[in-house]
Amino acid sequence: MLKEFEQVIKSNQGRLRYIASRYCSNGDVDDLYQDILLQLWRSFNSFEGQASRATWVYKVALNTACTYVKKAVKHNALKQQIANIRPPICEPAQNNCQAELLNTFMNELNDIDASLLMMYLDGLSSEASAEVVGISANAVRARIKRIKATFENQYVGAE
Repeated sequence: MLKEFEQVIKSNQGRLRYIASRYCSNGDVDDLYQDILLQLWRSFNSFEGQASRATWVYKVALNTACTYVKKAVKHNALKQQIANIRPPICEPAQNNCQAELLNTFMNELNDIDASLLMMYLDGLSSEASAEVVGISANAVRARIKRIKATFENQYVGAE
């Protein structure tokens, strides 16, 4: 079981760190990342396989991140964190790589749209993504279509 869990974490480390960075300030990213890992470990044995492993990882990670934010609100720390939730948005240079352009674009999106785009780019179906964020699969497809159009207007049509 330990080897299987380590493989799941290794396969999802980048997306887990990204989720952690989306939901908290820079100083708390490691804490949230650890909370996500702990929740994944605690619920690892209860994974029933009704959804794919990737869907389950997203669901646990996003729920943990949302809970983390709710706790921050309850402890009146939200006022200090709001200014640091997202990194400052800077205009991409003409020669930036695609990853930098995508990161800049994703920082402009709200949390749900950024999560949906991340799941779409990772190849999750609209049904699996819908299960993670709690909306219909049709709503996921509509949001992805809108996100693509926005990206095209901002970055592809600008050339």
